Amino acid sequence: MFITFLFLPLEELPEFLKMKDGIIRPDHVTGRGYGSQAAQDYQQQIADSVYDYFDMVLDQREAERRDDLLSLFLDAEMEGDRLSREDILDICFLFLIAGLDTVTATLDCMFSFLAQHPGHRRQLVEDPALIPNAIEEMLRWETPVMGIARVAVEETEVGGCPVHAGDQIMVMIGSANTDEAEYADGDVVRWDRDVNPHIAFGGGIHRCLGSHLARMELRVALREWHKRIPDYEVEPGHTLVYTPGIRSIDHFPMRFTKA
Repeated sequence: MFITFLFLPLEELPEFLKMKDGIIRPDHVTGRGYGSQAAQDYQQQIADSVYDYFDMVLDQREAERRDDLLSLFLDAEMEGDRLSREDILDICFLFLIAGLDTVTATLDCMFSFLAQHPGHRRQLVEDPALIPNAIEEMLRWETPVMGIARVAVEETEVGGCPVHAGDQIMVMIGSANTDEAEYADGDVVRWDRDVNPHIAFGGGIHRCLGSHLARMELRVALREWHKRIPDYEVEPGHTLVYTPGIRSIDHFPMRFTKA
């Protein structure tokens, strides 16, 4: 979907995946610890390559417009203001990371939960109408993007802890989504939750731009999968290990079973 929206060549998908993994999981690519100098250097190298790539593509769109988002960005105007080349490159960088990772990572989380909770899975198989509610509940419970980094712009205090201007803080969305002050039964996974004010997609002006597309993709994936493969489990004896940052699973051996 992402590649189609930007009218990019599908055959370059492997390179795009290498780019996004280099940004999100440089430690996995380099084999060096997250935050190490080697991982940071590789991350910067990949980030530069992403900007160089889209700078080249934008040059092509400047010469010849196409029916895609990149051409739309070049011509977009609101109240006399237009996007700068730097603005568009920043948007493309974000699109690459979000468009190629978060939905697949979310499916990792959802399938791991359903593989290990056959009762919940059986409900979806027997009544697919529950899938939209189930997606919202698993987004709350699993929260694939667990935390968001922010920089404080002024002196403040949070829960008795002083925060100074310029401090980098981590907003733990995953914790907020199970906060007992918001959810009396936040430790219980329920498909029948009438009101589910989770913030898996963030909130306010920074709310995820792709949230509606993500929901549609998740609904289609869960509906079509469970039509064909209603019973499955994690390979016995295997423990799933999640990546930090954006939760995904490196190795997910799954066994198809018969109820």
